[in-house]
Amino acid sequence: MDASFHRRYLTLVEEIERGFPVAQWRRGDVDIWPLARMDLYLDMHRRRTGEAPPAARALPLRVASNVLRPLVNVWRSRRDLAHHVARPRLAHAIFLGDGVSLDRVDGAWQDRYGEPLIAALERRGLRSFLMQSGDLSRLPWHRPTFAANVVEARGWLGAFAVAGATRLPQHEQVLRFLAGNGVEAPSLAPAKLARRAAVVSATASAFERVLKRVRPKMAFVVTCYAGLGHAFVLACRRQAILSVDLQHCPQDGAHKAYRWSLLPDGGFTTLSALFWNWTEKDAADIRRWTGTLASPWHQSLHGGHTQLAGFQDAAWNARWTAIAGNPHFEREILIALQPIGGRRAVWDALADAIEAAPPGWRWWIRRHPSSRVRQDAQFGRLLMMRRANVVIDPPLPLPALLRHMSVLLSLASGAAAEAAMFGVPAVFLGEDARGPFGDLIARGCASVIDVRDVGAEIAKLPPAPARPPDRQPDLDATLRRLEEIAGDYVRLCRPARDRAEAGRPT
Repeated sequence: MDASFHRRYLTLVEEIERGFPVAQWRRGDVDIWPLARMDLYLDMHRRRTGEAPPAARALPLRVASNVLRPLVNVWRSRRDLAHHVARPRLAHAIFLGDGVSLDRVDGAWQDRYGEPLIAALERRGLRSFLMQSGDLSRLPWHRPTFAANVVEARGWLGAFAVAGATRLPQHEQVLRFLAGNGVEAPSLAPAKLARRAAVVSATASAFERVLKRVRPKMAFVVTCYAGLGHAFVLACRRQAILSVDLQHCPQDGAHKAYRWSLLPDGGFTTLSALFWNWTEKDAADIRRWTGTLASPWHQSLHGGHTQLAGFQDAAWNARWTAIAGNPHFEREILIALQPIGGRRAVWDALADAIEAAPPGWRWWIRRHPSSRVRQDAQFGRLLMMRRANVVIDPPLPLPALLRHMSVLLSLASGAAAEAAMFGVPAVFLGEDARGPFGDLIARGCASVIDVRDVGAEIAKLPPAPARPPDRQPDLDATLRRLEEIAGDYVRLCRPARDRAEAGRPT
């Protein structure tokens, strides 16, 4: 999204939070505003881009699909049954991936941000239980994995039985405020919010059944603000288990999901208890609102970029050498693609720039992890290029590539923040990036140019940028600190949980 859209959304949300009692929007123990806030973003995004929301199937088909989900999972996993987990089991920690933040390593898919922590816990002899969202379209798994879409199906079906009224004080005034600012918000209709809250409540109940079997000391989630994230952190809150959101993209103090103007006295039940951040600055940005609002229910911690652990060793250098080959290229250029509609002209112009560039420049073209084959047409001629100095979809995780790159090109990819950790300059091909990445640009780690100037700008850059020293926090020390915080969280939750048990809807 462009800078004006990004700023407009954050401004509207802040005005709503300061002017209306949205923190009191509840159904049972489900805090609705964190859900509604993200739905408002999607409404505004679709309105701006012209995209339509996903079409809902007929009710009988949806019921049948959810009832049959376990059988469908077994069928889709038939060639990877060794990693198909049908029942939860005891573990020290539980992980919920978003089904998108995955890397294919040695032919198997692994969780980009959870895998390093799982490996660190294993070195201490501690077991983890891994769940993934999604439709099992990326198999085989690297580890035994429980398909969280079963929980999603149970929640969707169970929502029809959720009782209790939905309280939305000054809801009409909020809608009038949005309408006065030219914003249509169909997702904030009372009936839709009520159903949304019911689904989250029922899905959280389904997750609770998993948690009672796993009995973890702490829980990790990637993308807590979307998909199954809200329900998972609610289930953890109900069970007094510390929920930890693993940072998966740059925040820069302006991310739509990590900047709040208000918190209820007991915190938001549908917001993670702790945010694991890549940098101390990110952690400080979150502490500005958790600290200012004096909430013990939400904290931040500088744990470092979990994916960077393990990418400095000789084994990954050997993998790079095997893929890159012997020829020396003057510049290595990574292109991070994003399936953003309406930008085909930009990608075609970039293809022209590649064809006109010196043959001593090599171009690594990497699809976004969430891209589907049907979206390839958005990239114009780029993915059809067949040249000796063009590599499409290199089979290496992002950190293993970045440490060898001269520059990163994208429309507005979060990979820019990760590139900065390796000293790699990022070049954005449009003004869209100024909103979410304004601070990165101001620090001189990134710039915005016209795609027609790509060749000239890259020529100005040094072939091999200076690599900053690795200053990532120690994973083992951070995990031990989390265990201490998890114990404190149990004591914090106990009185609130006892009060909530009496009034929770069934």
